[in-house]
Amino acid sequence: MAQFTFTNNTYAGEALAGFMASTLLEADSVKRGLLTVINDVKSRKIILDVDDDVKLQDPSGMFLDQGTTTLQTESYLDPVVYEFMKQEQWDKLVQSWEAQSLAPGAFSDYEGVVDLSDFMVQRYMTKIQIANERLYWLGKSATKEAAFTSSFTGLLPSIAAATGVYKVGLGKSATSTAASAINASGVVTVSDTSTLADGDVVTITNVTGASADTTNGGSVPLSGQSYFIQVLSGTTFKLVRNYNEINTRKGATFSGTATVANISYINASNVLGVLSSVYSQLDPADRIQDDFNLQIPLHVGYAYAQAQANKATNVLNAFSDKKKMDYLGLPLQLMNHWQANTILGARSSNLFLGVDLLGDQSELSTVYMKPYTNDNVVRMKARMKAAVNFKFANELFLLTA
Repeated sequence: MAQFTFTNNTYAGEALAGFMASTLLEADSVKRGLLTVINDVKSRKIILDVDDDVKLQDPSGMFLDQGTTTLQTESYLDPVVYEFMKQEQWDKLVQSWEAQSLAPGAFSDYEGVVDLSDFMVQRYMTKIQIANERLYWLGKSATKEAAFTSSFTGLLPSIAAATGVYKVGLGKSATSTAASAINASGVVTVSDTSTLADGDVVTITNVTGASADTTNGGSVPLSGQSYFIQVLSGTTFKLVRNYNEINTRKGATFSGTATVANISYINASNVLGVLSSVYSQLDPADRIQDDFNLQIPLHVGYAYAQAQANKATNVLNAFSDKKKMDYLGLPLQLMNHWQANTILGARSSNLFLGVDLLGDQSELSTVYMKPYTNDNVVRMKARMKAAVNFKFANELFLLTA
């Protein structure tokens, strides 16, 4: 039978390459190269934005400047420090390890010493990676794991608020509809649901009334929230689950009612038109660059795959073969923890993630408390430091509700 130990570890400096780099830099979009990582960001870091026109002039024996003024502006990476802290009972941690590692009825499958400090770290690593991914893109306000007080806006909210970004809304008739009522059970009344289907994701905006989401015990205004739906009739559908609860799988609950709202969506009925519109509006100078990416949420990727199958003719395996996530040769990046009904066109060299892996404010420690306080508990603390921003607003394309 395995012998269990707990090693009191404090990882700092170069040792952070193991755990801290994994939590901060193995977020899904970082691993795929969708963000440019800048290390050693200890305080505010200035990103200098330099831009100018080019004029081709007549040959001249004397130097004649083209006469334009170079535009120099600044954007910033303002790092935020935040922590994950967890205390567990020693015997519960051992029991959890056994449940995960031993087959039913087995007692001697594992010999030697098992370091439970490593097991405790590993069991939370994936969840911290997901939380950081959501934090980078959605910001603190839309990341339910983020309970710290410092401001962390996130890339998508920052891009949506920036002047100069090429922004497109989903207000057209093919991608939106007006709601005439939302009741306290989350049932939405519209004029027609024929273009909607079970499992579609809708985003609700411009709400008039007191409708609120109470899924997590609080009261969050309905405007700006996105939901998986279930079609009930030709004029009604139900809001089943908040899109931000995709991992917890909690059913949505509500309070209050609304009399007016706008419902926006990208699904199998309109995704080809949406992608065609997006493709035609992308800046050719950016689109041809090797690091340009068109980023879409998972539900839009599913809708595109479904639309490909629906459009196929005389294709034997149209509904069984895996679909390629390209549109007219342009790769589509499926974003696992992202904002619903949103498409972003950006170069990875224009989106920045600042970290400080070797700084004193980044650390991981695991401590078994019994030798010190006689409490049979173990504690883990992971302190992280990160910041995100973009450089050129006029080189970004954003479609959202």
